[in-house]
Amino acid sequence: MSPIIQSAWWIVYYIASDWEPRYLLIKRHALSGKIERVAPKGKIQGNENIQKTALREVSEETGIPINQMRIKQQLGMTQLRNTERQKGQMDKDVTYFLMEYTGNPDFVKIEHAEGYIGIHKRCTLNEILALIYYQDIRELIRKSYSLIKDSQKNQNIKNDFMNKLW
Repeated sequence: MSPIIQSAWWIVYYIASDWEPRYLLIKRHALSGKIERVAPKGKIQGNENIQKTALREVSEETGIPINQMRIKQQLGMTQLRNTERQKGQMDKDVTYFLMEYTGNPDFVKIEHAEGYIGIHKRCTLNEILALIYYQDIRELIRKSYSLIKDSQKNQNIKNDFMNKLW
């Protein structure tokens, strides 16, 4: 039995001028030859912790400087097992995270590696749900949207409270 690869995916978002979250997706060629949209992802290397992996991989894959990213929280975990022993498929444990990008999305670029061919920089919730093939990832996107909106609501309540004090 082959070793289980530890991997992570990051749902990367930023807040647009209309205060709505926008998501960053990478376009790449799938093994089938079709173009698919995926979240930045990567494998843990050596003694690296998952947070360092997150920052390194997203920076490598999108060109986002590490100081412009904030890991918000873990969204979930999935175990992917190659029960049919298909060539090129590995057993993986995948951890999903929500990450905020605080910079200008116009400066995000794709390094042409690993079959990447571009990036969607301004995906609304409905656009990303239409572009993502996997149901479990769509559910994580929905969960992330709710978390972001709840966080914004809580920040507004806090700001209103502080304004009333002054």
